[in-house]
Parts: sequence; C-alpha cells; structure tokens
Amino acid sequence: MIVARFICLVGIISTAVSVQFQTNPSSDMSADETSTPKNNKTLDVSDESGHELEADVDDIKEKKFLDEAIKAILDPHAFIPKNQDELESYKLQLDELNKSNISLDSFLSEMDNLSLEVCKTSQKALWSYVSDINNETKKNKMVRITAEEDEIKKQYWNILKTKYLRDDTVKNDRNYQRKIRIIKERGTNVQMPQSKQREEIDLMQRIWSRVSLCAYNTSCNNEDSIRSMSDVIAIFKTSNDSKELAYYWKAFRDMTGRKIRPIFKDYVTRMNAVAKSENFSDAGEMWRLSYDDNNFVETVKTIWNEMKPLYNLIRDYVRLKLKSYYPEDIKSDTNCIPAHLLGNLWAQEWQAIYPKVIAYPKHYRHKTFTQGLKSKDLFDAVDLFHQSLGFDSANDSYKDISDGVPSANCLPSSHDMCDGVNYKIKWCGDKITDVEVALSQAARLLGHVQYFKHYKDLSPLYRDGPNPAFHDAISDIVAVQLTLPDHLKTLNLVKASTGREVTINHLLWLALEKIPLMAYAYVLDTWRWDIFGNSSLENWNAHWWDLRTKETGVSPPVLRNESDLDPAAKYHVVSHVQYITYLISHVLEFQILFSLCKKVNHTGPLHECSLYGHKEVGKLLSNGMALGASEDWNTVLETMTGERQLSTEGILEYFSILEDFLRKENLRLAAVVEDMDKSAPIVVGAIVVFLTVLIIVLYCAKKHDLGRKMRSFCGLTKNGSLDIVTNEVPQSKTNDIEGIVEDKV
Repeated sequence: MIVARFICLVGIISTAVSVQFQTNPSSDMSADETSTPKNNKTLDVSDESGHELEADVDDIKEKKFLDEAIKAILDPHAFIPKNQDELESYKLQLDELNKSNISLDSFLSEMDNLSLEVCKTSQKALWSYVSDINNETKKNKMVRITAEEDEIKKQYWNILKTKYLRDDTVKNDRNYQRKIRIIKERGTNVQMPQSKQREEIDLMQRIWSRVSLCAYNTSCNNEDSIRSMSDVIAIFKTSNDSKELAYYWKAFRDMTGRKIRPIFKDYVTRMNAVAKSENFSDAGEMWRLSYDDNNFVETVKTIWNEMKPLYNLIRDYVRLKLKSYYPEDIKSDTNCIPAHLLGNLWAQEWQAIYPKVIAYPKHYRHKTFTQGLKSKDLFDAVDLFHQSLGFDSANDSYKDISDGVPSANCLPSSHDMCDGVNYKIKWCGDKITDVEVALSQAARLLGHVQYFKHYKDLSPLYRDGPNPAFHDAISDIVAVQLTLPDHLKTLNLVKASTGREVTINHLLWLALEKIPLMAYAYVLDTWRWDIFGNSSLENWNAHWWDLRTKETGVSPPVLRNESDLDPAAKYHVVSHVQYITYLISHVLEFQILFSLCKKVNHTGPLHECSLYGHKEVGKLLSNGMALGASEDWNTVLETMTGERQLSTEGILEYFSILEDFLRKENLRLAAVVEDMDKSAPIVVGAIVVFLTVLIIVLYCAKKHDLGRKMRSFCGLTKNGSLDIVTNEVPQSKTNDIEGIVEDKV
C-alpha cells in the first residue's frame, strides 16, 4: 500500500508499509550502514583469511542464542498473547471472504476494509518500534505483525486469481485491470518472513548483518581491534591510505559475497520457480511488473546510454583529480578508477571525496551556520516552501522531533498511520554538520508526508505512487530547490555566498551524489536481470566486473575470481530489493522540475529556476500526487508535465553548465597529467645523474684529502684538528672579529 523499504536488524528484515527514507550517500548513514548493529560482537570465522577472529565458546553460544531467537521470532505460533486476538481476527476474516460467494466488487470492498485495519495495526507497531529501537519486544511484535500483513497480501492475490479471474470478461475489464495488476504485483513480490520462499534470503541477510572485521594492521586479539560495518563505512569516507582501504574492501567481500555465493545459487533457483508459477519467465520479469512497461529493459538501456556521456565526464574528472593523491593506484594505461578510492564501500556515490576533487577550493561549499540552528528550523523551511506552492502545512508530523543524542541503528523515516489524519517523521537527532545535507534530508522526509496527505482519500489499494520511483522523485524536487546557493541566501539558516565558482562547486557536489548512484543502479539490476534470465551464465562475478568496468569505468582494487560474489556485498542483493528505482527516480525528478519551470516561464539555466511561491505549478503537482496509484505512471506524469514518456532532457539540462566546465577542465587536467608523465623520467634521470656525480666527487675528495686541505687553506685547521685557534689571529685584529674570542669558543 505505501512504498516499502527494509530495516535489517541482526539479520531480520521487516517489510514496513511506511516510506522509510534511505538517507542519501551524502548523509551520515546509509541503508546498508543502519542495517547493522554498531556493537555486534558476533564474529564470523573464515578458513580463507587469517584476518578474522576465531570464535570462542561465548561467540558460539551467542550465535546459537541468536539463531534460536530468530527462529522463535519467525515462528507463526510465537505471537505475543496481547495481539493474538487481533491477528487471529484478520485471519478469520480472510478465511470467511475466501469461503463466501460474493461478487468481485464486494470482495474488493471487503479487502479494502481489512487491508486498512491491518495497515493501522502494522503502522502502530512499526512506529512504536522506531521510537524505541533497542526494545526487543517491540521489534519482535513489529516483525510478526508485518509478516501477517505480507501473508494477507499473498492470500489476497491467491483468492482473486482462483475465484474471480477464471472469467476472461472480468480479467479483461478495464475497470478492474489496474486493481488486478497492483494486487498481483504486491502478492507476488511481497517479502514473506514466515515463508519457505525466504529461506535463502534469511540466511544471506544473517551472514551480511553479522560482519565484523579485524582492524587493519592489528593482531585482532581483543574487542578494540574489531571493526563493524559502520566503522568500515566511516573509514571509507575519511581514510587516505589506499592500502588500508584495499584491505577493508577485500575483507568485507570475503565475509559477505564469498560466503553468500553458494546460497545465492539456490536463491536464484527458488525465485525463478516462484516467478514461473505466476506465469513470468523469470524473477527479473516478475520484479519489473511494478514499472508497468513491457519494454522496461530497453527503456532503462536507453536512459543509461543518454546519461553515460555526462557520467563519463564526471568519472574522468574525478580520476584525473585523484591521480595526484594516488599516483601508484591510478594507472595511465586505463580509464578505470579502483573502487576503493571513491569514498564509499560500494563506490555507489562519491560525495565523500568532494574535498579532494572540488573545482574551486577557495569557494568551498560549506556555509557558516546561524547561531542556535535546530532541526526544526530545517523542517520549518521545507514546510514554508510547500505552503508557498499551495500545499497544506504538515508541521504536525515533525512537532515532536528534537536535537538529542542520536541512537545506534536509527534510520530517519516518514510514516503514514493509515487513518488519513496522522503522519509522523522519525528524526535521529544527529548533530547538524552540513546544512545542505540535513536540509535535503528534511525535504525528502516531509515530501513523503505531503504525498501521503495528497492521496489519503483514495482506496487503500491506491495509496502509493504509480511506480516505485515516484515517491522519491517528488520529494527530491523540493530538496534540490532548497539547497540552491541563491535560495540558501534567502533562508535564515546559513550565511551563503553565490557566484559562478560557488555554482560549479554546488553542481559538482550534487552530481557526485546522483550520477554515480544512477550508474550503480543500472549495473546492479542489469546484472541481476541477467542472472535471473540466463541459466547458462556461469561466471557471475566476472560478468559483474565486465559490466562495472565497461559501463562505469570502476575496477576492483585486487584480483577477483569465481569464488567471490561481489554484488552480494550489497544489502539490496541479499534482501531481494530492487535498486533500479534510483535511476528512474532521478530522471523523473528533473523531468518534472524542467516541465514546471517552463510553466512559470523560466528562461535561464534550469539550476537557477525557483518554484517558490508559484501556486500554479503546485496545483499540477497536487493533481498528480492525488491520483496515487489509481492511474498508471504515464497518466500521472502527463497530469504533472503533459508528457507520457521518461526523458533525460531535464537532468542533462540541469547539469549542462557543469558538463561544459568538465569538458574544458578535463582537457586541462589531462595535459597537466601528461606533462607530469613525460617529465617524470627526465626528473628521475636528472636526480640519478646528480647523485652519481655527487658520489664521484665525494669519493675523489676523500681519496685526495681535499677536505683537510680546504680547511687548512681557510685557516680553520691546525694539525688536522677543527679547533679554532685564536693565537693565529693578530692581536691588533682581535676586537674586529666578532665572536672569535676564547671566552665564547
């Protein structure tokens, strides 16, 4: 019903019916990072490497305890008695509907009512948990209720197809087609924690979430020498030691992908079997159903081919800039960048290396904070922007946030409580270190709430975006507007500067987040579609790096082989979660922005366009959001923009000035690097010649005792000593030679 994201805690992933905002690679935490307990003391033992701790008795006991706890949680009979009646009631209602002989319209209406009640219960449990994330009882309750909700989605589809879709007149009725498609997509792709179909997923998640690594250059014999995933993510953001980064890059993949590979084969087989039972060719096709595009693979290829020239410019620029930091790692005979040098454990976004590659260092992007800046100030700025577009205020959703001590594993999230009245935002209380990052995050969270509010009057089945990318796309539009240097100057949040150099720096900073993420999304899901769709494809890891190097110019820092499965180092891979959403959402974001800027007669560069105060474009956004998922995405896009197909024109136009800068700057940097490469042998040769001559001179000087003769000639020696002899100086000159007196020698 509402866009779902996953939180993996100690190997348990709960499918939430809220939109859980996965913080951008620029924020302090990523989905992968927040999915792992920071103080996980469960250590995996590897026969392949000497860097992991050997499990002691306590470790084994802890693993056994966790395994038993997880089994108990996943046991459908292990419900908390307090919720027994409520959950049993849902099951009974579903059984009654299955047995009853009612019309399709009546069945759909009854299921709407049931789904709404389940949604309220699920959201209440989820909010209780995210508000007290260390409470195991609340976590277990949330997981069980969510599992029951997923089971209802599955049964919803099974009842519909067995009882009502045998009649072709019903199946082909346009009034039902949209509903049937949504019910099928959610019923087949739903995550089912209690199902046998999740066996491999649960096991892969468990391996992934328990990763602990031995610290670089340590003996790994105590707890202080253990590094969690969160520690490793932080190291990738801050370390400049390429050997340290390469060590952690390999060690993390040894502990995830290499161990997961045997399980992944069974997972692919099982997922394809599920897909074929639903008349799909493979699991990839089953996934793509949610995008409502029969040629989606070709659509994605076309989008990427149009984006690739801009990506290549950014990649080449970054490579040339990083060469001065890592001359031994970045070779001149290849256009690739080793993956461990890009500031991210997965090299999926590159904002962490922004200080190294900034275009104009004297115009650094960081701004001076307004004294006493609080998180609520950020949300107030976003809410004011929304109201300027004609939206109702959503300040009730963030009235309870505070600036406190952030809790471990906290993930900022937006929640629709399913009653059409209450919406909540979970904020982690992190200290604001970067206003633009925090403002973007606040805009996305509140953007989701605005979407919730706009489709609240629809049937529960339609309370979502028309495809998985729309929620993020709409929320990001205001985020990019708020962080424009010109708009920041109007806010009482920071002291911001403007100008061409500031603009180029800002666009580069934004591009380092969005464009590499689009590239990574394309490669990751293309690889998975290939794996699902080609049973004869055996060299899975080689295929991954073929795509990664060919399409994105990113290479592994160490040799890889078929014992590895490097894509499985990514959370979304082990959790059966699509990633192509990020490619589509960024295209939609700028396509809609471009169209709206035309509506307000903006004539300058797109990055200078501001929608603030333009209620006429706010109305267009409102009309589109109010449709929810009741219409296909083409119709929703047409309502907002007048266009029915995806277009990269907007995003390419937005970064056009940066593109022009990069094209010229890359030529200049390449010439500098080429001169350095050419001059390097000359410089080295000159040094060698100089040292050779120096050695010869010193040898000759020693052989002929030239040093003693020179010192004697200068009057600085007598009988081969270095003592200063004052009686060699005529008495009449004693007072004229400063410092040469016996008292001071």
